[in-house]
Amino acid sequence: MKTQSERSTVTTAVTSLVVPLRPTTRLAKPYHYRRNGIYYLRLRETGSVSQTASVSLKTTDRKAAMDASRRLAETIKAFHLDHPQATWQELRDHLLWVAENLLSAAHDVHSLRDWGDLYEDVRTNLTEIAATMPLSVDQHEHVARAKKVMDAAQVRLQGDSVPLVEIIRELEDDQLNAGEAVPLSLSVLPTAMTFETLSGLYLADRGQDQKASTLKETKLCHGLLSSQLGSLDLRNHTRADLVALRDRLSQGRMPSTVNKLIVKLSAVLAWAVENGHLAKAYDKKLKLTKGLESTRKAFSQAQVGKVMEYANSLSETSWKRWLLSLGVITGGRLNEISQLTTRDIQTLESGVVAIHINEVGEGKSIKNKRSERLVPLTDGAYGFDLAAFLRYVESCKGSEPKSLAQIGYKTAGEWANQQAIPAALEEDHTAGLTFHSLRHSLASLMQVKGVPTVHAQAVMGHASGTITFDTYGSGVPVEVVAEMLRGLFEGGFEGR
Repeated sequence: MKTQSERSTVTTAVTSLVVPLRPTTRLAKPYHYRRNGIYYLRLRETGSVSQTASVSLKTTDRKAAMDASRRLAETIKAFHLDHPQATWQELRDHLLWVAENLLSAAHDVHSLRDWGDLYEDVRTNLTEIAATMPLSVDQHEHVARAKKVMDAAQVRLQGDSVPLVEIIRELEDDQLNAGEAVPLSLSVLPTAMTFETLSGLYLADRGQDQKASTLKETKLCHGLLSSQLGSLDLRNHTRADLVALRDRLSQGRMPSTVNKLIVKLSAVLAWAVENGHLAKAYDKKLKLTKGLESTRKAFSQAQVGKVMEYANSLSETSWKRWLLSLGVITGGRLNEISQLTTRDIQTLESGVVAIHINEVGEGKSIKNKRSERLVPLTDGAYGFDLAAFLRYVESCKGSEPKSLAQIGYKTAGEWANQQAIPAALEEDHTAGLTFHSLRHSLASLMQVKGVPTVHAQAVMGHASGTITFDTYGSGVPVEVVAEMLRGLFEGGFEGR
């Protein structure tokens, strides 16, 4: 471990502001997060999500954590400005070294008693620079202001235990109040806080909490938002900036898609405010409220019958037959049915056969926690042959749970929407009728027949539409749902 004397002084950073140098490693603004109540500070190389260093601030108190964080940030800033050619590893090592000494000390190690002589050295260096170097008018003004800071700090040398960084901060505030330019900055490198920058920080902190599929979607949305917001410094953004963004996003996109992008934007802005990157965000009530009606249509019962008749004409060894059939009688989403394995087809003690929609297994995912459910299979519904389906499942079994699908999710969707459904309906086919329309059809049928909301939601895996049923499904036995579906498909269920 290097000693304090081997490290460069933090105050020499004042001279670094006179003649700008291009750093070897650019640093993003440090940010904070909490784990088990403890605050942490993370330093990151700009543009990288792997070159990061985190240190515990050893406190659960926000004010104490922010104070410790400022001192760490200012010392690493000073070291960096004094060593512009420092590598990421050197900057990381310096941060860890400073944190170990600063946060483990029982008293403040950066007092004016410790740094008083160095203050005078800095003032002398500034004078020599001004006398010997060919500086511009602006640079001479920087030197003069820096000397003024040194003179003001020198007055407080005798017996003052206030940290050096606190004095510098107070002097900067005094100059700001007086309308003067400030020679020092608390940020490592004062760059614009663009959405692209915030996105990188947000994903580095929260990305690991998202599923792979969700993370991929988030990155795509962030990329689009970054291109639309460009170089806008969000620290200075206005409501008008975000309204203009929404207007640009609305060009050629569905309102629901625009709102989806706005949700992603709001998540980043809220996180940025919470972590001190932005003072305020102006995204409240930004989402569109008009034109959100779904363009997806529901099949009529006659059309559902035609789709099932087409499915039953296919071989029982073909996954395409069961893809359509399960869509008709369960209302499952395309991805939910496409990822079913042999283990997900369950015969219960009561004799009810059901599909278990879940995300257990490699590559499987569901929309949300409410989407996991058991949906009974109704033999004879629209001509569904349960025995033939079980024979197909048996043929797919092996030593490990095997996927029932013979074609991928994307290919299945293209086949169903572009070939099977148009072929099944022929002249009765209209735009907007897709595999997902089967889901709408079952939901509409249950609504028309007066199926209780809690039972309908147990089948569909919908988020609750009412507060009363926020925990729907948890108390609905699958046998009750099976009986409801039998009555529904046989025409015997009338709101009982």
